[in-house]
Amino acid sequence: MRWFKPGIRNSISALLSPEARKDSPESLEPVREAMLAALGEDGARVNPQLTRKLKYLHDAHALWFARAEMVAVLSQLHGEALAVHRVKSLSPVFQGLVPKSLMDACRIRSR
Repeated sequence: MRWFKPGIRNSISALLSPEARKDSPESLEPVREAMLAALGEDGARVNPQLTRKLKYLHDAHALWFARAEMVAVLSQLHGEALAVHRVKSLSPVFQGLVPKSLMDACRIRSR
């Protein structure tokens, strides 16, 4: 009986594949910067925990799902309509980092 189902060849190729490098810190920086810019100084002042969270989240999915918290913070400052608009404007920076199904679900809900 094998303890490790995938062979070593498969695990090495998985590590070297583009999927493994997709969430590299370099590829997430533009997303992180766009989210922090959308949050703004007022949002950072109102919710410093969210600012810290956005700076240190390590993958695109986590950043994608942090958009809900951004809407909540921005709604307090600017109203819900503007908050939703600002957060939806971030969707293009996630292109290629999150599955197409998440991007499509966001578009379908906005109609």
